[in-house]
Amino acid sequence: MENTGLPQDPTPGSADTELPDEQVPQLTREELEQQARAEELASQSELTLDPGPQQLAQEALYHQQVINGLCDEIGNKLGSVSVEDCMQQQLEFAGAYSVNARPLTQRDFEPRNSLNEKSRVLIMGGIHGDEYSSISIMFKWMALLEESGGNSFSWRFLPSVNPDGLLDGQAVRQNASGVDLNRNFPSQDWNDKAHDYWLNNTGENPRRYPGVAAASEPEVRWVIDQIEAYEPDVVVSVHAPYHLLDFDGPSVAPDRIGDLYLHQLGVYPGSLGNYAGLDLGIPVVTLELPSAGIMPTDEQIEQMWIDMLSWLNSRTELEQRAAR
Repeated sequence: MENTGLPQDPTPGSADTELPDEQVPQLTREELEQQARAEELASQSELTLDPGPQQLAQEALYHQQVINGLCDEIGNKLGSVSVEDCMQQQLEFAGAYSVNARPLTQRDFEPRNSLNEKSRVLIMGGIHGDEYSSISIMFKWMALLEESGGNSFSWRFLPSVNPDGLLDGQAVRQNASGVDLNRNFPSQDWNDKAHDYWLNNTGENPRRYPGVAAASEPEVRWVIDQIEAYEPDVVVSVHAPYHLLDFDGPSVAPDRIGDLYLHQLGVYPGSLGNYAGLDLGIPVVTLELPSAGIMPTDEQIEQMWIDMLSWLNSRTELEQRAAR
């Protein structure tokens, strides 16, 4: 295994192993000011109804500058992704900011033959900021896709859904507001169950705090917007460190991807699998890498990619047969 240069498994976890009780962090004055600044930046970035070329050029320049800054932070944080690696992926500003005003980014890859598109895949990493490998592998797979010249699928990568959790000092699971983004999605059971589950099943574990309301967090609202705009046929979400493959929603689950074998964990109030998989009916594949701080080998990374493509192809063929 390739060592990222980062501590191995620094209190990671995307499933529901519980940690000792702690107090739910309250927003400080500085954090409130940062949140207000983020909202101001977001409002400044909105286009007018009829923007002129000068305004568009200024906005493009500003967005490129903040993305360059993000790449600088990512490259200096992750041992297996350099600043150059990040810059080479030509990430685009995706229309929203994190709580602490970092740009939320995407990268699109079109199929080789636009007339033969099989499926649209939305793939994301870093919902939990302390799961380093889930972010690093996004850049590895984007590089593989670029080198291969594409395939039969359309891809949208969201490489770092929770940049504040990764980059604000010591990496943490939650976002800058202290919310577990994977418990903040507006699943149908959120209002009835999210806080009860947090109180009774996690002992008010702050790492699992679902937020004050469903979709209260800008990062979650952004992912929701991405799902609505991109209309993916499949969602892939990468986590660590439970070394398994989870699946929610319709369609036939893959038996394995790489050395990750199917072990369905069930859904939790406010999880992405609950919201997108059960409520929206979009298959959600969750890849739990073996370690948050140590990357799989290059061979393992490539094999996971090959197996994911194989499952996507077989899924498409099954749907085509069913439609005949």
